[in-house]
Amino acid sequence: MDFVAIDFETANPSRNSACAIGITPVKNGIVGESFYSLIRPPELEFSPWNTRVHGITEIDVIDSPTLRDLWPEISPLIEDGLVVAHNASFDMSVLRHSLHAVGLFVPRLSYLCSCKLSRQLWPNLASHSLGFLSVAHSIPLDHHHAGSDSLAAAQLVLLGGKEKGVACPRELARCCHVSVGEVYSNDSWTPVSGPSGRRSKTTFELQLPDGYEVSTHQFFGKQVMFTGTMIALTRDEAKQVVRQLGGDTKSSVTKNTDYLVVGELDVRRLAEGASESEKLRDATSLREKGGKVKIITDSDFMEMISAFDEDSGKR
Repeated sequence: MDFVAIDFETANPSRNSACAIGITPVKNGIVGESFYSLIRPPELEFSPWNTRVHGITEIDVIDSPTLRDLWPEISPLIEDGLVVAHNASFDMSVLRHSLHAVGLFVPRLSYLCSCKLSRQLWPNLASHSLGFLSVAHSIPLDHHHAGSDSLAAAQLVLLGGKEKGVACPRELARCCHVSVGEVYSNDSWTPVSGPSGRRSKTTFELQLPDGYEVSTHQFFGKQVMFTGTMIALTRDEAKQVVRQLGGDTKSSVTKNTDYLVVGELDVRRLAEGASESEKLRDATSLREKGGKVKIITDSDFMEMISAFDEDSGKR
């Protein structure tokens, strides 16, 4: 297999705020040395939530190269090749917008989404987030470190190819009925598409082990809130899971909220000048005042709803 896996971290919800990049090349099925670099974004505006996720701050990138500085080193790795990313629509959008922000042209490239591939390869898994998949397949991961994330995405594609008996990522995509996305030099693009990995909210139900006592689950008796777009479930499905585990959901964050689950935030839906959703701001404010609310990612949520007590024969 020949391809390059890529991952970006961003300073805030804006897609032009890349603050770290990881690239892992694969040649003839052999994983090469991963490239990693911090990036100084055009505007040094870091969202507290983004920093909470990846740990990168303004101080960390103040002396880092810009994407324009890095481009002569990066572009030969990805131009005219096949690029893989987990939730590729995000990373391709960050690439396009971040290049625009520093006055560079977008290259022609083809890309695949390892998340969409994974949904077809392992449909029975509770989640197809990078963190969950890495645990399920014993892939070492320092989640939200761009270099480690790109390496994990590469290893998932290689594992999928091995299971399907194919040595070409495009052939793997065909086996999984997933299309290859394209980014063109005129900045037009076509997305990766494939069979929906989501389940109907009318039929979805978390599969609990036989005899499982929901009262032992960490969401039992808790109030769980959601903000942003989740990767693996719809909002209604996620709420249904919480109720199935004995928890409750409300429409706003209060002092009684136990968990706020943060998905991907769409900057277009935020208040003008804001880098966080209202729910995230409220939860952060409550925490600063000593409140009990815990702020977790949607990947954390998927791992938590799939973690069961070992005493009852659960994961």
